[in-house]
Amino acid sequence: MKAIIFLDIDGVLAPKKMFSPYEPDPFLKERLVKAKNDPGIGRLPDTLVNQIFHHFDPESCGLIRMLCQAYDAKLVITSSWRLFYNEEQLRAIINIFDLGAYMIGATRPGLPRYQVIREYIVEHDVKRYVVVDDLNMSRQFPNHFVLASYRFESEQYEQTKRLLSWQR
Repeated sequence: MKAIIFLDIDGVLAPKKMFSPYEPDPFLKERLVKAKNDPGIGRLPDTLVNQIFHHFDPESCGLIRMLCQAYDAKLVITSSWRLFYNEEQLRAIINIFDLGAYMIGATRPGLPRYQVIREYIVEHDVKRYVVVDDLNMSRQFPNHFVLASYRFESEQYEQTKRLLSWQR
């Protein structure tokens, strides 16, 4: 069984901060569709593509991508974004930063978040996993949780590596 990273978005890929103003690029979506060879990006609203491109942290996304490559890990989206976007849209959203190929799904809509993650683990018989979130769930997932209180940084990357290595 592959390792699963249960991934939040806000506070992990999209840092908690006041966003700097930016000038929307009307051709950004078109360029990204070609560059990523992903027509799903083309089905997203222009404003959403610009917001993601300017507000997600490229370094955080790169660290998650490195984990997926090093541990043959797959992503399951747990973010509240799953309540507003379907899996195809979520895949396109994270593919703006080259993570779409690693996504295998999302937890079902529902709260509390830790409960729907637990349900996914049982339903899919997940053995190797890490939950990465800015909501502290260390009590619910001891030895399987990484807290990203602002964004996913090198410290969280190293902690995730240790947890995934330990579970081999």
